[in-house]
Amino acid sequence: MKAMLIKTPTGLRGATPADQDAWAKFRRRLETMAPGKWLRFEWASPRNGAHHRKMFALLQLVAENSELYETPEKALVAVKLAAGFYDPIVDPRTGEIVPNLHSISYEKMGQEDFERFYSAALDGVLQVILPTMDRATADRLMGMIVEGWA
Repeated sequence: MKAMLIKTPTGLRGATPADQDAWAKFRRRLETMAPGKWLRFEWASPRNGAHHRKMFALLQLVAENSELYETPEKALVAVKLAAGFYDPIVDPRTGEIVPNLHSISYEKMGQEDFERFYSAALDGVLQVILPTMDRATADRLMGMIVEGWA
């Protein structure tokens, strides 16, 4: 389980509703662990938090405005494809060229590369996935999504 957390004056909280759910589950797990039980834990300082939220707002925008990609997880696959964020590989079963999607994880991509990806992702969404939506409308709707997470 992974979660993006932000430090607030009252303590840590999830950056999105899904992150908050994951954080709450983790806290409950810690409180109920028996002595001697093992738990694997990793942490990293993330990229720019506001930019991270914009990316997930873009995925939510796609999920809310597309009949094909109704979840942020499905939207991420579509956005990576629309942005050209993949390498073509040969499917050994069929010989067809298929996309091998790149990772946007913190371990694989720093802030500068993430900014380039986000720009290509937004362009791809507006050109391919939601072509009837203009940039100003997309920015306004994503702002509303992020505000709803606060």
